[in-house]
Amino acid sequence: MLILLIMIGMALTIIFLRGLTPARGLSSTIITTWLGIVTRLFGVRIKTYGRALSEKTLFVTNHISWLDILILGSLTPVHFLSKREVKTMPVLGWLATRAGTLYIHRGNKESASDASSEITAVLNQQHNSLIFAEGTTTDGHIKKFHSRMMQSAIDAHAMVQPVAIFYPVFNPDTQQTEINPVTLFLGRTTIGESANLIFRTPCIDVEVHYLEPINSSGRTRDEISRHAYDEVVEAIALIKNNHSKSVSKK
Repeated sequence: MLILLIMIGMALTIIFLRGLTPARGLSSTIITTWLGIVTRLFGVRIKTYGRALSEKTLFVTNHISWLDILILGSLTPVHFLSKREVKTMPVLGWLATRAGTLYIHRGNKESASDASSEITAVLNQQHNSLIFAEGTTTDGHIKKFHSRMMQSAIDAHAMVQPVAIFYPVFNPDTQQTEINPVTLFLGRTTIGESANLIFRTPCIDVEVHYLEPINSSGRTRDEISRHAYDEVVEAIALIKNNHSKSVSKK
C-alpha cells in the first residue's frame, strides 16, 4: 500500500505541484490529504490541541522522528526546512522538492543565511514555513532552539507559532508517561530500520499542540527563540502530566 501511495503521490506531484505551495488551494489540499493517508497507514493516531494560524506563519517545533514531517504536514500546509541530504534521496527527495521543501547545509553559515532568505520569501508570499528549531532529532528532552532562522519571520513581518509534538506512552514500571521509544530516530538508526519498527507497532499515539503565537514585530531573534523554547518545554511537561493522570483514572 505504501508503494502504491508513493506512485500516486508521484503522479499527483507531476500534474499539480510546481515547488511553491500556497497556504490554501488544490495543491495544498493534495499534499495534506496524501500525508494524512500515509500517516494513518503507519498506524498513527493524532490528537491536536490549539489552532494553527492559516497563513504567513513560521511554525517552530521540537523534533523527535521523521514521522513528525508526515504528521505536521498533514495538519496544515507548510514549507519544511530540511537538511540538504534529503534532496538527494531517491524518489522521496524529488517528492519533497516538488512539494516546496527548502534545504540547508547544517553547519554552513552561508547556507543558513540563504535558507533564511528563502523562508522570508515564502512568508512574504503569504505562505507558511516550518523549522525544527533544535536542528536535529532528540529523545524527547528539548535542546536549545537555534535562533538564526527566526530572523526570517522578523524580516517578513510574520507571526511565529510554537508547536509541541510528543508521542506519549505510559510506562507501568515507573507509573509515568514517557516518549514512545518506537518513534525515536537517533544515532545510526536508518530510516528503513525505523520504518520497519514502526510498521510492526499496531498503533502510535501523538499529540500536537499549537501554542500561543508570537508577534515578531519589535523582537530580536534570540527573544523569539527563547519564548518559543519555553512554550514548547512547558507544553511537553503538561502533556506528560495530563496523560499520566488520564491513565491512572482508568
